[in-house]
Amino acid sequence: MPGYIEDRWFKKGPVDPETQKATRVKTARHGQGKRWRVTNIPGVRDRSFDNLKGRHGAEAWLKASSTDSSRGTFYDPRDGAITLREYVEQYWWPNLRKAPGTRQSMKPRVFNHILAHAGHLPLNRIGHDEIRAWLTRVEQDIDVNTVRTTWRHFSSIMQAAHKAKRIPENPFRDEDLSPPSAPPSKAKAWPQETVAAVRGELGDRYGILLDLGVGAGLRQGECFGFSPDDIDGDEIAVVRQVVRIGGKLAFAPPKGNKTRTAPCPSELARAVKEYANVFPTVEVTLPWVDPDRPNLEWEKRPRRTVRLLVTTLRTGGAGGGAINRATFDDKQWKPALARAGVIPPPEVEYVQAQGKKPWARKSWAMPREDGFHVTRHTFASIVLAEGETITQLAAWLGHSDPAFTLRTYVHFMPKSGRRALAALGAWMAPPPSSVSPESDCPQIAPSDNLDQGI
Repeated sequence: MPGYIEDRWFKKGPVDPETQKATRVKTARHGQGKRWRVTNIPGVRDRSFDNLKGRHGAEAWLKASSTDSSRGTFYDPRDGAITLREYVEQYWWPNLRKAPGTRQSMKPRVFNHILAHAGHLPLNRIGHDEIRAWLTRVEQDIDVNTVRTTWRHFSSIMQAAHKAKRIPENPFRDEDLSPPSAPPSKAKAWPQETVAAVRGELGDRYGILLDLGVGAGLRQGECFGFSPDDIDGDEIAVVRQVVRIGGKLAFAPPKGNKTRTAPCPSELARAVKEYANVFPTVEVTLPWVDPDRPNLEWEKRPRRTVRLLVTTLRTGGAGGGAINRATFDDKQWKPALARAGVIPPPEVEYVQAQGKKPWARKSWAMPREDGFHVTRHTFASIVLAEGETITQLAAWLGHSDPAFTLRTYVHFMPKSGRRALAALGAWMAPPPSSVSPESDCPQIAPSDNLDQGI
């Protein structure tokens, strides 16, 4: 067994001439600090103990740590004494390999909802009770869906600490612990009248974006990054989106780095062509967010030029005319919804800054389900109502798991049960003229064979 125990208070002295045994001599540090030190175990830092024997003594540590070291499963409890905040800020967050947009959405959940309530806890003191206490506290601040997402982030942090051998196991893997159940799907679809009303209020320049969402199921950023060159017959190659990172715009792969093929009805292709005749396409050059190099410095990112269908009126800025989602939502989408009667008008507050003219601050009461993503849900409701399969819808939407698509849009399938009943009834109904009148039926003579079941 590798390693040995060193007595730090005594060392071997000269041999006693009478007993012929080595004597013990006090060391310079006799009586100071812990007496016993376990040392020379490969990959294990030295550790000192007050006691030689016992469950928490030097001999027990030597045996356990040297065995775990040889198996490659050793972890040092001292490494887990670091607080959760120290571990996240010094090790986990700086080395997190996620797309900038993902990091941007994760940051408030990690720092405001995890570290704010549990950051003071040492890693090796976070267990069942601590997680339940954190969950109870965080549920007071955020909705269930955000809690579930934050739970996954917390579990990922602890799993990374386990992989780094700072803790023996991930406490979130406890079978008695689980996040709150997902609420019923809130996916909302607009009726055709609402779609037409909002499209009319968006005007000629931006109405085509709604067509791309409803007609092809594109996400908002994918609509902003759409090019007529992406159309191939009755299909659209969804290969990019416009993202906003730290106030700057860039091109990036679709969500989850998953390119896909979406449907392109002939009416949508014609609408795109007619739109381009009125509003010529604009070549826009932006940095490309490479998923294989998520932490690359902004200035070093490669640049790509794309012929975008829809751009802003100002094409000479830093974004080259690409649409900023925040600006579009406040200046175009929400006002269009208000004019169409979908949401109420904004509350206006006039703010007076010193030495400047008053300016109007608008506050919109727009439910989340009426955001641009509603166009994607409307697309799903249309294709499911016409009997398209969940598997095909999942492929068009870019969902890797059709079960997720089913859970999200099952309420858009009201006709599925009635269709099944009608099909079963048609199958069981006797075919026409297959049964003759009773008087014409041949009579079966009594036979002993009938009693034998033949």
